[in-house]
Amino acid sequence: MLACLAAAFPLGVTACDGLLKVSNPGSVEEGQLDDPVLEPFIINGVIGEFQYAYTNYAFLSGVLADEGFLDHQNINHREFGLHSFNDINVDNELVYGSLQQARQAADDATDRLKKIAGANAGANLNVARALIYGGYSYVFLGEGFCEAPVNLSAPLSSKQLLTRAIARFDEGIAVATAAKADTNVVAAAQDLISLAQVGAARASLKGGDSARARTYAAAVPNAFARWAYYSANSNRENNAVQIAVRPSQPFLAMTPTYLGLKDPRVPQSPVPRPSLNSNLIVPPLKPSSYSGWTNGAPAQAIEVSTNVRFASGLEAQYIVVEVGGPNATMLGFVNARRATADKPPVDLSGPALVTEFRRQRALDFYLTGQRLGDLRRYADAGMDLFPTGKYPTLPDQYGTMHCFIVPLSEKSGNPNY
Repeated sequence: MLACLAAAFPLGVTACDGLLKVSNPGSVEEGQLDDPVLEPFIINGVIGEFQYAYTNYAFLSGVLADEGFLDHQNINHREFGLHSFNDINVDNELVYGSLQQARQAADDATDRLKKIAGANAGANLNVARALIYGGYSYVFLGEGFCEAPVNLSAPLSSKQLLTRAIARFDEGIAVATAAKADTNVVAAAQDLISLAQVGAARASLKGGDSARARTYAAAVPNAFARWAYYSANSNRENNAVQIAVRPSQPFLAMTPTYLGLKDPRVPQSPVPRPSLNSNLIVPPLKPSSYSGWTNGAPAQAIEVSTNVRFASGLEAQYIVVEVGGPNATMLGFVNARRATADKPPVDLSGPALVTEFRRQRALDFYLTGQRLGDLRRYADAGMDLFPTGKYPTLPDQYGTMHCFIVPLSEKSGNPNY
């Protein structure tokens, strides 16, 4: 495990196989890793790896989409921000490596925890947790990457990765449902079931199975929310967005699409700040899916300890309404979301209503890792909303990279690629 974790950014990281194996059997014997006393440490490791990967994905997928742009002196950041990068780009590799570590940590932990639980594995909440958090890692790989291998496999398509995510969510739901036989864990089990249902709905929607997406999403309580938690304890526990929007010389700026909206869900400073390139930019402040945000309160800066809501009943509602198409229900939902921002109602139908629905979705889930997958599926359906033309602070034009790619470190170490 330590050997694999040491391979993190900025060094190359392959899709680590056997993350929990150790290279020094004199230090930790293989059998010791199956000791039940280690169960909480194993599952906490899974969640920790996921949270580290998630904040990097939320940040950099937003740059690869249309939520923000980078104004940094480093050529890697410049090329990534321009959507014109290659397989040695460090931003691309950071996202790949951290997601693959999170995925492998969850897959290994699932096997390890099943072994620890033995005959009770089918009703063990930590087994369910490992499956479900692993499912989300597969979702981000599927949404964000053109393709990606798993455990030195040949490349898997986005749809194949999303299918694997759904399989993990389904198994997690089954395990958590069985766990509810213990009356002491009913609430915790139901919370995990909702988390899995949101993930399965998301994977189904972005994999093209709308009916299945609606079935999962309709079962999620409106009030459900699950957060990724961050702190100032270490770099790996920081919210990765904060370093890019820091008070002195920020380098993440809101794209023109999100400027001047006067929408409290995507607040912005009225005064631009000098970036690392000395250009005046407008970094984002805490959006509505970040902890500490309160509608109507003064906007706050994003901090290293700012948490992020990554799954919610609101997302499930969006999925149910989207699958239903542009009808009276969608119009009512759009106007309800507009009302949260003190915007007047609209009277739209057809394609115009869908456009407004997508706009509200973009605002509600700003900088949470939703947008890249959305833009990719919109483009597949004939509506390309990726930024084009001149880059906001450079003379260059935007490139056409619309997904993360497998880095050279994986290609050169994977005989099946």
